[in-house]
Amino acid sequence: MIRKGYSDGPFGQVHWRMMEAQGAATKSDLYCMHPGPFSGIAYTNIMPHLALNRRVIAPDYPGYGGSDPFKEHPSIEEYAHAIFAVVKDLSGDTPIDLTGFHTGNLVAGEMAVTDPSSINRLAFVDVPAFDAETSAKYRSMAAQPFEISDDKECLAKPWNRGVTSRISEQGPARAIEMFAEQLRAGRNMHTAFDAAFTYDVYDRLPQITHACLVLGTQSDLLDATRWAGANIPNATFVERLDIEKGVLDQNAEATAKEILTFLDGVD
Repeated sequence: MIRKGYSDGPFGQVHWRMMEAQGAATKSDLYCMHPGPFSGIAYTNIMPHLALNRRVIAPDYPGYGGSDPFKEHPSIEEYAHAIFAVVKDLSGDTPIDLTGFHTGNLVAGEMAVTDPSSINRLAFVDVPAFDAETSAKYRSMAAQPFEISDDKECLAKPWNRGVTSRISEQGPARAIEMFAEQLRAGRNMHTAFDAAFTYDVYDRLPQITHACLVLGTQSDLLDATRWAGANIPNATFVERLDIEKGVLDQNAEATAKEILTFLDGVD
């Protein structure tokens, strides 16, 4: 069962989802960093597969999901700062594990660089590791405010992102759920993309010193993920081209197995 709660953070309240450990809680708490423009809801289907002998927590960044609204131009560093408040509240001073998907990898990586003693291990899945020129191009395309109007056509982009591109592998109920979750951010739906595409990935990720899984699936981020696997000093790169879509949903069990095999086998 997934329960929900709030922690006080530096930018207001941060909403989170938690699944208690299945079996004895002998492993580190695992925090899941979500992709933009969604929330911790992205992890609800994979959390049961991850919660083997560990608690699993999926927070919402400031401005997303159930967390308090945030500013128009946040940074990955600010997201990391906010999530550390949740960690302090729920896990105290005990080191944790981190996993991320898409934008979530950048938040997890920044947490590891900012306070390495608080982190045990990391598991990245499909990393948006782009150089400055590519990031600027994607920022101009994706990091634009959601213009709300009385014309239903304003919903076309989030509908395509949440429903059209997902319904075949997730089914209509989950696709609609993901569509609606984007809308909760309102005009600032784009801000996680803005943060991601202004973050210096090529400088920050190579500063990670932890043991780190970099899992690349069959996606548009495969080449970028390969770069991350080659440039994070202690990374173990695993390529799973059989995982094509629904990484956290229809392929949740396979994705979770890769993550847990790494997190549990590093000792």
